[in-house]
Amino acid sequence: MPMRATTVRFAESLWTLVEREAQREGVSAAQFIRDASVMRAAYAMGRRGDPEMEAALGNAPAVPAQNGDEGRHAALAAAVADRERLAALQATGLLEGDADPAFDRHARLAAEVLNAPIALVSLVDEDRQVFTGCVGLPEPWASQRETPLSYSFCQHAVAARDRLIVDDAREHALLRDNLAVKEMGVVAYAGIPLREPGGNVLGTLCVIDTQPRHWSSHQVELLEDLAASVATEISLAHR
Repeated sequence: MPMRATTVRFAESLWTLVEREAQREGVSAAQFIRDASVMRAAYAMGRRGDPEMEAALGNAPAVPAQNGDEGRHAALAAAVADRERLAALQATGLLEGDADPAFDRHARLAAEVLNAPIALVSLVDEDRQVFTGCVGLPEPWASQRETPLSYSFCQHAVAARDRLIVDDAREHALLRDNLAVKEMGVVAYAGIPLREPGGNVLGTLCVIDTQPRHWSSHQVELLEDLAASVATEISLAHR
């Protein structure tokens, strides 16, 4: 196995992908990994409102001289548009298919267990989120079963690869200007990442309330258990 200018260890197949993408961008594999790591850290810091986020972004050549909002948006877009993630998402066959009653049942169960008016099995594509499971969503979104990412909270959980728990989005620096708040009345949100067997995050199982509320640790744990079941259903749906 050839030596690389980094201590990061990957399988040979993954190294091949990293080196190919790095070559396309005209940088070394080590630089490519460094930039991706800084972008990921900066996004997570921005999501928390960490004041050191801009300084972190200053170390990432991919987003030089950008202000905090622009840097956050760049990091978010890069994470959502990850090619391996999108390929895994496309491979599920769930983006263009008809509504699947199994995922609607998962959404109904999540809404009932957490006493929430809305629940979604949301798959986050490059420029939209598709609701393969849906309950309680108002029209026209309930019939369309998708929205642009300008209405998406789920994209942030996908990008961070972590749960997103929000008591009141109207007071959340990252979400208060999201169109879902203004046009769909989304206020409280709890979303758990849906991971496929390869580790890519495809979307979330989320519950939504139109009023502020505190999600208890027990409720979040229940939602995580339900999300694990949804992820299994996704992996089995189109084998």
